[in-house]
This record gives sequence, C-alpha cells and structure tokens, in this order.
Amino acid sequence: MPEQNAQKQKTRFFILAFALSFCVLALMGLIVVFMLNPAESEPSGQVSADTFYLPREEDNLSVLITCQNPDAADGVFFALVRLDILGGHIPVILFPHQVILDAETGYETLFAAYQTGGPQAAAEALSASFSIPIDRYVNADSQDIIDAINRIGAAEYDLDKTLSWDENGIFINLSDGRQLVDGQKFWDILRYPGYQESGLEQCREGAQLIASYINSRLFAFLGQNAEALVSGLLNLVETDLSYLDFESRLPALTFLSKLSGDPAQAYTLTGGWNRDGQFVPDAAAHRQLVQVFS
Repeated sequence: MPEQNAQKQKTRFFILAFALSFCVLALMGLIVVFMLNPAESEPSGQVSADTFYLPREEDNLSVLITCQNPDAADGVFFALVRLDILGGHIPVILFPHQVILDAETGYETLFAAYQTGGPQAAAEALSASFSIPIDRYVNADSQDIIDAINRIGAAEYDLDKTLSWDENGIFINLSDGRQLVDGQKFWDILRYPGYQESGLEQCREGAQLIASYINSRLFAFLGQNAEALVSGLLNLVETDLSYLDFESRLPALTFLSKLSGDPAQAYTLTGGWNRDGQFVPDAAAHRQLVQVFS
C-alpha cells in the first residue's frame, strides 16, 4: 500500500509539472507571436473604427461654389455640392446665374446677390429662397479652378458631344467620347459658350462633370497626402471652409467611399425663362431641392 501511494503521488507531480510546462510554453509562444507581428493589431483597430462608424447629421455639409467667368460680363457659375452622409450620396446642382430669388431676400436674382454682397450673400439668399441649408462657400476664378483640378489630379470623363468654339479669343476643341480631363479641359467643358437651352444645358453638363470628377478623385482626399492637398486648396481660393471641416468628416468620407455605386449624383433645375431673361424654377424644382439638398 505505501508503495502504491508513493507511485500515485509521483504520477500527480508528473502531470502537474507537465501541465505547468505546457502553459508556460504556450504563454511564451503568444508573446513571441505578438512581438513579431506588431502591425497586425493596428489594422484591426482601424477596421473597427470604420466598421462601427454611424452616419451623423452633423457630418452633413453643403457648400456653394461660385466661379467668375472672365469670358462673360455677367458670367458666374453657381454650383451647390452637399455631403449627405445620412443619405449616402453627394448631390450636385448648378444654378443659372439669373435664377429668380425670393423677394424677401432683397435680391431679384442670384447674380444680383453675388454682385452686391459676394459669395456669402449669394449663399444666404439661395438658402432663404429655397429653404435649403448652405453651410459654407468657396469663391474662385477660372485660374483657381484650373490649378485646383491639376493639384487634385486628372480624371477620365465621357463627353457626350464635340465641343468646338473659336470666337472672341475663346478657343475650345474637344472631341466627344471618353478622355482624360485636366484643369484646362475641365474649365473648357464648364465654360463652353455653345450650349443650348439658354444656359440650362451648361448647368446640366457642369453638374455631370463635377459629379463625375468627385467620383473619380474622392480617394485623393483619403490618402497620406490629403492634409497637404486640402491645405493647399484652401489657400488657393476665398472660402470660409476650414481644415477642421475636412478633418472632422474624414470618417464620414471614408464610410461614403466604401458604399457601392458612385456617391456623387448630378441634378438639373427645372422651370422656364421669363421675358426678362430670368429663370423661374417650377414647383417640382422647389420640392426636389428640399428633398435632395436638405
């Protein structure tokens, strides 16, 4: 009996020692794995941040982009771009510069508001006339637009018609079809004087161009050089946008870029022209603006 008890005790000690050795070796193995692969834990945190980002209303942002066209005495482009993170898209629309505003704004047309009070007055009058939020403005000239596009980078665009013009010092010669658009081509498509429908076709083409460009180059604002790119663009134009506006919305932009389909979509204002050459939006235009840009 004493010999059997001694043998059992030896067996217990052996099992206990083996178990402790196994646990120590397993722990050492885990430490080695984490030491040799420190980078693996970092991406998991990034993925988690992206995965658990929830769209917030405060991430929405509407920006009115105004651009002076030196080729026309009263030429100003008015483009409204909205980051609609709750809707999961970026709507874009161009307004004819002679669009009628609400009389309570004190301005007859959008161009009159811009001419009197600059881009901020135009943004405030447009917002009040159509009951849509406009949070920021960007004011530029033709060279600013060309430089901005060249800084962000060229993008492919499918031009649905040939643009040919050689009058009054304006020379534009672009063939239809898919092509690489740099700053100068971007400006030429936007300013082309031969569009029909009294400027509505120009607004429609301009909105499609801007939306297509956003879809092609959105990734440029999510890379390692985004900080320098955005800072350079903000210094290029007159604007009340800040780098903080961009930085605080980086998770929203990243989230938006991962959704299926193209986030940017072009819209066209509907309505008609009066005898004075002013554009009067119809009821459908008012409804669409509230639905899409609010």
